[in-house]
Amino acid sequence: MPNPMITCEVDTCTHWLTGGRCGARNIDILPEEEGRMARQPEHTECKTFYAKGGITSYLGSMDNVNWTGLAKEPFAPGTQVTPTVTCTVDSCRHWASDDLCSAEEVAVSGRGANECQDTNCQTYAGQDGSSAR
Repeated sequence: MPNPMITCEVDTCTHWLTGGRCGARNIDILPEEEGRMARQPEHTECKTFYAKGGITSYLGSMDNVNWTGLAKEPFAPGTQVTPTVTCTVDSCRHWASDDLCSAEEVAVSGRGANECQDTNCQTYAGQDGSSAR
């Protein structure tokens, strides 16, 4: 399964790149409340969020940077840094076994977020066919 394209508006995250891209190697999408099933995008969060706060915040998030993707992108026109997506939101129709995401594109919202609970997976769609807003 190919990595989904990521569109991210969380400009306060150390992994956020110009153009709404994500420079993380992997993003983790989880239900916002552990043990409670997500029923809409607002019940999800990007647990990979790492708040910008000076050089130490960038150093603290370096273990999850997509170095290969960042190095290749300038030399391969039309390519984009695409993190892998681990998703434990099994109430979403895009959830696949082994906690993978089958969506072609994942949109993460939360412009101005201060913590991961301020972010949401806007691609969330219920198993029953209800869709994200």
